[in-house]
Amino acid sequence: MPRLIGLIALTLAAYLLPVTPQPVAAQDALAHRSYITPFPNGDRYRVVVLGDGLGEALWNGLYRTFEDNPSVDVLQQSKKWTGFTDPKRFDWNTQIDQIMKDGNYHAAVVQFGLGENKPIRKDGKLLKEGTEEWREAYGERVETFIAKLRGAGLGVYWVGLPVMRSAGKRAAAERLNDVFREKAFVNGAKFVDTWAEFADENGQYTLVGTDEQGRTQRLRDGDGLNSRGNLKLAKIVNKELGKDIDLAKKERDIPLAGDPEEQAKVATGLTSAPEPAAGRAAGGAVDGGEENLLREDQVGDVSVFRPNRDAAAPLADPSAGAAGVGARDPRVITSDLPGGYTAISSISAVSDVTLSSSRPQLPLAQRPYYRVLVRGEQLEPKSGRADDFGWPPS
Repeated sequence: MPRLIGLIALTLAAYLLPVTPQPVAAQDALAHRSYITPFPNGDRYRVVVLGDGLGEALWNGLYRTFEDNPSVDVLQQSKKWTGFTDPKRFDWNTQIDQIMKDGNYHAAVVQFGLGENKPIRKDGKLLKEGTEEWREAYGERVETFIAKLRGAGLGVYWVGLPVMRSAGKRAAAERLNDVFREKAFVNGAKFVDTWAEFADENGQYTLVGTDEQGRTQRLRDGDGLNSRGNLKLAKIVNKELGKDIDLAKKERDIPLAGDPEEQAKVATGLTSAPEPAAGRAAGGAVDGGEENLLREDQVGDVSVFRPNRDAAAPLADPSAGAAGVGARDPRVITSDLPGGYTAISSISAVSDVTLSSSRPQLPLAQRPYYRVLVRGEQLEPKSGRADDFGWPPS
C-alpha cells in the first residue's frame, strides 16, 4: 500500500510541476536547421577569433586547420591581456560593434580567461573575484558580448578553459567555465568544453597528452597550450564549426517541387518522339502546308512541342540588319574542354539586345551573362528579391 501511494504521488508531481521553458535565444537557434548562414558572401565563410592571449594562440591552430580549405577564412581579432574585468584597459562590449562592422563575419570563436581572476569595479564598488556579486557582474558583461555577436547574425563558439596547474587557478577556471557555459546556453551560443581533453585520467593537470593524430606529445606550456596543444584545440573546435558549415551547405540543396512521381518525370529527361505532330503550326494555327514546323518531344508522360529546325524556314542572316539598322557582328566565346574539344558560343543580335541597339555597348567581359556564366561571379541581388539570401533574413 505505501508503495502504491508513493507511485501515485510521483505521477501527480510529474503533471503538476511547471515545465521550465528554454531561453528565447536558445529556442531561436534551434528553430533553424543550420546554425550559420547557408549563403556566405562569395561562398567563403569568414570566421573571426576573439579573446585574450588564449584566443590569439587558438587562432594559430585554427588557421593551420583551415589553411587548405578554400571556403573558410580565419581572421585574428584577439587582444592580449584583455577581458571583461577591466573595461578601462579594453572595453570589448564597446569595441565589438566596430569589429563586426568592419569584418563582415559569419562565425566567431571566442576564448578568454587568462587574467580574469581579478576584482570588478561596478557602481563605485569593488567586487571580489569568486563572490556571487562578482559572478553576476561578470556574467552580465559576457552576456552582452554574446548577444551582440548573435544579434549580428554570427554563429558563436565559446571555447572553455582547460584544466589549470595550481589549485587556485583551477578553481577560478571552473568558476569562469560555469559562467561561460550558462551565458552561452541562454543566448544561443555553443559552449565547447575542453577540460577533459587536456587532463589526465584523474581529471588533473598534465603537461602531456594525445595530439590530434593520437600520439603522446607535450601539449601544455604553463597554464596555456603550446603549438601542438593549440592544433589539438583547433580540431576540437572544428568538430562543431565544421559540422555546422557542412550542414549549412546542405541546406542550399532545394528539392524539386511535386511528389516523387512528378519528380521522376522531370528526371527522366527528353526522349524525341518518332513522329512529328501533324496539322500543327507555330502559335497553335493549323496550316496543311506547314505541318512539319513543329516536332513533338516527350518529357516523361508530357508532350512538348518545339520548333522543327530542319523543316523551318532558314534563319535570317544577322548581318543583314533590322529596321534599317545594320546589326553588329556576333560575339564568339570559346572554352577548351577535356579530350581536345572546344566549345563555341555565339552571341548575336537575335539573343542579345545590346548588339542590335544603337546605344553604346558594354564590353563583353562586363556583361551580366559573361560575368555569371564564364567568370562564375555572383551578381548582387536586389534587396527583398527571391534570390536575396542576406543573413539574417529581413
